[in-house]
Amino acid sequence: MRQPSQSSEKMARAELLRCIQEHSFAMHDLGLYLDTHPTDARALADFQAHAEAYKTLTEVFADRFGALCRMQVRDVHGWAAWSNTPWPWEKEAN
Repeated sequence: MRQPSQSSEKMARAELLRCIQEHSFAMHDLGLYLDTHPTDARALADFQAHAEAYKTLTEVFADRFGALCRMQVRDVHGWAAWSNTPWPWEKEAN
């Protein structure tokens, strides 16, 4: 997994989102592997490391740019922001 060019607090929106997507993909891939190799301690440790990085990065993203998913909405003001921001397929979101 590539290292971000700077700390997550200083990353641009697109770079931070890309790092989140990379960790999400790695977790999905390792999860599939662990389904067939449940005793592989190294794979489980890698999965847990990606899960921790994913959690941290998604929290940073939500604090700086807004929620990535409904579960990150913390209050009524956050819900309004969540429902009124550009959706991923809209040009403004990219």
